[in-house]
Amino acid sequence: MSLHQHQHKQCISKAKIRFNNRLKQHGKSIGTYDEPVMKLLLSNHRSLSAYDIADKVSKAGKRVQPVQIYRSLEKLMDLGVVHKISTKNSYIACYKEGECKTGQFLICTECESVKEIESSLLENEIKALAEKNRFSITRETIEVLGLCAKCQKT
Repeated sequence: MSLHQHQHKQCISKAKIRFNNRLKQHGKSIGTYDEPVMKLLLSNHRSLSAYDIADKVSKAGKRVQPVQIYRSLEKLMDLGVVHKISTKNSYIACYKEGECKTGQFLICTECESVKEIESSLLENEIKALAEKNRFSITRETIEVLGLCAKCQKT
């Protein structure tokens, strides 16, 4: 099933449940901008910058500064429900169920869609290489740039 052919409503519903569960697990409450930020990030599988989010939230009627959005994003990343896409300096909702310790992404350079993938083989190989080199991993993110199936056809 390609990125463009999945049950997005079900995808969003599961991510919202996970978000609420993570808040409860960590004893956190929803901040002023947490819900609008999550709603925007869940609206499609494209990453958004903090400035994009601030602009969209402001247009919806709540005047907000990017620093307030960055605080919310930091909290959401700590909860494991949002990932930072470093190559684009943007953020995307995590759609995985359960713990999400690593980030592996396929990023389309044409339509800017982002697909979160999971490879335990890749994760184990990186872990083994780090151990071999006496390197302690604090965060693991792999971002692969290319063209999604839909954009390859056009």
